[in-house]
Amino acid sequence: MKSKILLLFILISSYAFSQSVNDYQYVIVPVKYDFLSKEDQYGLNTLTKLLLQKYGFKAYLSNEEMPLNTDNQRCNFLYADVIQDNSMFVTKVKVALKDCKEKVVFETQFGSSREKQFAVAYNQAFRESGKSFDKLKYKYKEGNNSKMVSQEVTTATSQNTSIDTIKKESNQTQELYFAQPIANGYQIVDMEPKIIMKLLNTSEKNVFIAQKENKTGLVIYINGQWFFEYYEGGNLVSESWNLKF
Repeated sequence: MKSKILLLFILISSYAFSQSVNDYQYVIVPVKYDFLSKEDQYGLNTLTKLLLQKYGFKAYLSNEEMPLNTDNQRCNFLYADVIQDNSMFVTKVKVALKDCKEKVVFETQFGSSREKQFAVAYNQAFRESGKSFDKLKYKYKEGNNSKMVSQEVTTATSQNTSIDTIKKESNQTQELYFAQPIANGYQIVDMEPKIIMKLLNTSEKNVFIAQKENKTGLVIYINGQWFFEYYEGGNLVSESWNLKF
């Protein structure tokens, strides 16, 4: 009898927990996590945004134009965080979604990796932790504020929502580059061939963590074109690249 009561309690708690997540449609992702030294280091912040969008949330980086006035409507959003618990040989991270009062509404299990290279380790651990969203089965439950939210989103998205993005179209990026397979991704070479950039696989098809000289960002395939995106001086820079895989 006690076991049945306990099982019922767990099911009710799980249902209420899931419902609270379903009450939210929008998630704000910071451009820098506390345990890292740079904005979007290892591409984790952008990966968080892409992961949330994959599972149906409408996610925005904190420096992007928002669909609502966050000063007055902060509690219409969830706020993403990535938490680490590393040891000497293991990288461990999990994703947490918090409300406007810092209450954790949902968090994943820890994902882990024993890779020595941090860019690879954080990506592998993040990808493993993100599997918890499969069990969440998120589906937005339309509430009283949904009409107000959708109207403001329509207004915001009809305007230029990438005002902080600097697009670069240099002569260099119009050259043809070739992707050669390596462990965990590709190396990008020119015609010499000289290695120009390294790409590390992510859990998303056509999205790679990119390392070029002292720049770390993402290479993304959008509308038939490859883009290398990274932060420079607090601004998101987007370069088009002619890549051959």
